[in-house]
Amino acid sequence: MEDPLHREILEEHARSPGHRSPLVSSMVQTVWTSPKTGNTCSISISTKGNQIAGIQATVNGSALAVACASLMGQAVEGLAVGEAIALAESVIEFIDDGKETTFPGDLVVYESIIRFPERHDCAMLAWRALVSSLKN
Repeated sequence: MEDPLHREILEEHARSPGHRSPLVSSMVQTVWTSPKTGNTCSISISTKGNQIAGIQATVNGSALAVACASLMGQAVEGLAVGEAIALAESVIEFIDDGKETTFPGDLVVYESIIRFPERHDCAMLAWRALVSSLKN
């Protein structure tokens, strides 16, 4: 059964997604296309030193993909690049492989999402775009 609080968090992020405004200047720009669905997520990141100072994510996909991109932006803004990569990889490994992890803040929604394999691709779209952008 889905946790009502998790559903509420996802619905709020889908209705009013954050991190959609264009950045004044970005250091990294990437577009990730899901090989499974063809949905896309474009990521722009500005950094200050080794920290993510700003992130913008634009999703062409489901409401869940939009909500998860908003959650991702909220979670990684202000982190060091290495920390953001580690967080993204832990979310992906949790969904793809069932590897246990402890989620900070609103990322607890992934504890519900994991029970819906047909939605995993949507939930991982922005995270895969983030890893691609930061590792290249």
